[in-house]
Order: sequence, then C-alpha cells, then structure tokens
Amino acid sequence: MRPRASLSLSALAAALAFAACAAEPPPRSPATTPAAGAPSTAAAAPPPAVRPAPDAARPPLEFIRDDVPRALEKARAEGKALFVDAWAPWCHTCLSMKHVVLTDPSLRPLADRVVFADIDTDRPENAPFLERHEVTVWPTFFVLDPARGEVVGLWRGAASVQELRELLREALAAMDAQAAAALPADDPGRLLVEAKRAHSAGDHAAAATAYQRALAKAGKDWPRRSEALLGLVAALRKKDAAACAEVGRAHVAEVKGAALPADFASVLLSCAAALPDRNAQRAAREAAVARLRAIVASPPADSSADDRADAWGILADGLQALGDAGGARAANESKLAVLEQAAREAKAPEGAAAHDYGRAMAYLALGRGEEAVAMLKEREAQMPDSYEPPARLAQVLHAMGREDEALSAVERAIGRAYGPRRLRFLKLRAEIQEKLGRRAEQVATLREEVAGYEALPKGHASQASLDDARRRLAEAEKAQRGAKKR
Repeated sequence: MRPRASLSLSALAAALAFAACAAEPPPRSPATTPAAGAPSTAAAAPPPAVRPAPDAARPPLEFIRDDVPRALEKARAEGKALFVDAWAPWCHTCLSMKHVVLTDPSLRPLADRVVFADIDTDRPENAPFLERHEVTVWPTFFVLDPARGEVVGLWRGAASVQELRELLREALAAMDAQAAAALPADDPGRLLVEAKRAHSAGDHAAAATAYQRALAKAGKDWPRRSEALLGLVAALRKKDAAACAEVGRAHVAEVKGAALPADFASVLLSCAAALPDRNAQRAAREAAVARLRAIVASPPADSSADDRADAWGILADGLQALGDAGGARAANESKLAVLEQAAREAKAPEGAAAHDYGRAMAYLALGRGEEAVAMLKEREAQMPDSYEPPARLAQVLHAMGREDEALSAVERAIGRAYGPRRLRFLKLRAEIQEKLGRRAEQVATLREEVAGYEALPKGHASQASLDDARRRLAEAEKAQRGAKKR
C-alpha cells in the first residue's frame, strides 16, 4: 500500500511505489425492501426454465462520475449500497484497477444491489466527500449505506476481482444485518465495520483498537483476517511506528491475497524507517524482504501485472534499505520486465499508460533514463489532453539534470492540471527554476503555490502542504534578498 505522490527522483521512488467466483449477485436479504415504484423481486424473477444471462451478455458496470450526491440519491431510491472508487489520473494502481479489474464481467451482476460511482480526488466538486472520508492511499474504495451515510466497507489500494467481490458481499451483509439489528456488539464483522468507519474518518487510534478487537474475537481462521491485519498496521503507522513494526513482523508471513501481502510488507518497511533503533530497523526490513522474496517467487494467482510489479518494486526498496544495491537492481530489472510485457499487451494507450510510472522509475534506477524519456514523449503524443505524460516527463528530465527540457514539460502539465495535483507541479517548477538560477521566477511560482493551497476547499486542504510551501517560499525569498545584496 504505497501513497502515490512525487516530485523528485528520491521522493518519487520512496513515495509512489503502496497497489473465479459464482456469477450470481449476493443474495437479497428478506429485510431489504425494493424502492417505491420498483417491481418486486418475485414479480421480476424469470420462470424456472429461463437461464440467467451469462456475464458476457450483461452490460458493463456503469459509474456515476464525480457526482456523489446524485449517486447517493440513486442508491437510496433503489435500495442499494453505494460503491465509491476514489482515484486520481496520476495513480498507476488506479488506472490498472480501472482497465483490468473493474471491467471484469464477473462484477456486472453486483449492479443488482450496488450503485457504482467514482471520483477524481483532485476535482473541486469532490472535496466535500473528502472532508468526511480520508484518502491517503490511491485508490481507496468505499461502500456506503446510503440510508445512514455510513461506511460499511473500505479497501485501500489494489484488489483482485475476487477481493472486490468479497468486499461488496461483506458490506452488503453488514448493511442488511444493521437494518435487521442482527449483529451483536462483539461480532467480528461488526467490529471490522467500526474499524473501517473510524479509518475512513481519519481516527487512526479508534481504528487500531477496533481492528485489534475484531482480530482477537475472530481467531486465526477468520476469512477477513488478512484484510484486518493490513488495516491494523496501516492505522498504527499513523500513531505508533514501534507497534506497527512489532505487529508487522509478527504477521507479515501470514497475510494472503492478491496485493495485500506486498502492501503489508510495504507498510512494515515504512514503519521500519521511522524506528530510532538500527537493530530494530534491520530486523523489520529483513522480515519484510523475506516475505517479498516469497511473493515474487510465487505470485498470487489472481494478482495483476501491476500487483506483481509493485511487489518487485517494494522488494527493490527493501533491499536498497538493507544495503544490497545489486539485489535492488535485479529486482528493478524484474519489475521492468513485468511492466513492459503488460504495456505491450495493453489494447490502447490509456491502458498502457497505467504502467508508465513504474517503467519510468525502473528505467531511472537502471541508468536507462533515455528510454523513459522516449516512452513518455510517445505517450504525450498519444494522449495530448492528459497532464500525466508531460508531468512524468518533467520529473524524469529533472532527475537527469536536463532542466530546460524539464521546465518546458512541467509548463505543459501545469496548463492541463487542476486541484492539488496542479500545486504539486508548481512545486516541481520551482525546484527546476532554482536549479536554473531563476530566483525571481522561483519566488513567483512559490507564491502561486502558497496562494493555491490557501484557496483550496476544506476537503482538499492540507495544513502540512501549506506549511511546507510557506517554508520553501520564505527560504527562496531569503536567498533572493541575499543574491541582491551581493
């Protein structure tokens, strides 16, 4: 589970890397009542001799784009749950999920009980949703009970088709049980819903407590144990790195799933980096690396190319942290091989673009930056309206020290971008201008960045980002005054 955000090679590599069932829909609870005016289930059921339409004959899932209020209204009217995909165009895992997982035909029957929506988290109209629901990992998937507006399901990062189906099945069961007041207070499923609700609200202490209670109550054979363990370490990472590392080391070998095991190891590596004791750091890193070696040696059957590449990339990070530069290089070569094959197999440039970030980072790590430049220039020609190819190109060129070209590329990205992402590109432009010695232009860019953060709506506002932008502006203004005196 790796946060997706970056602006320099070192920061980019550290920050951006966190990624068959029955076709019938989940059974409708007897307690669920059709919306007014809708046909009853009995009236709509086909005669016994009529076979249900196969998945391939059903229309694809339809998503309500960037309009949660309308999606909520539709879900309430139809008596359905609301699934919200909180994504961003710059997030490679988000793109992989959209092109590989969310298009899978086996998900289509879920529309019988679920309204599907997605929100670009950088768009201003989606800020109100982000005021209520924390998104620090992209994508994050929410399942809401529209009658109460409460979270009944939460998944952070990559998921397989099976894992998404199970998320929705469990969320629907929890929603139906709540409607019937059927779950006791200490039921593990109810505790897990409470944990995810607290996690969604950004209350990491309460989330950690609820995850721990659910795990203690359920026992080791609980089917949702891996999901709860990942939630626990993710919550602990925000409040107690030592506890996160302790729990992570104890359970890293048992987590199962398509992307969950590598995501769990990634969180453990993140917590290890925050430990003051070198020996404890190394022990946590070695535990994570051992698990990652096992994952890449035998990838989960339902993992996507993005999942497999992420596992290799996280392993490379872990090996680098342990001082094994050769092992890290080999891991990056394996990561690149997975992504290049996936890009070749993509049916359209938009699908291939899901792998651009990982390929670019691997090329840079392997000293093959020119290949990253060529790839991203070709992608920009294919997708001229997208800010993503020129933004990635600017990052790569900046890392290679080709600042004039980087400045031109980031200007194109800024012209196409919006919301918080545009402000990140302003930060990159200021870094490039500083390298070029353009002090006055750097100060002007940083003032624009500060003003942009000050003007963000509450759901997009970040005090930490604003404070950082103000600090960088003050330093640049001081340097500019010093240069004038000389």
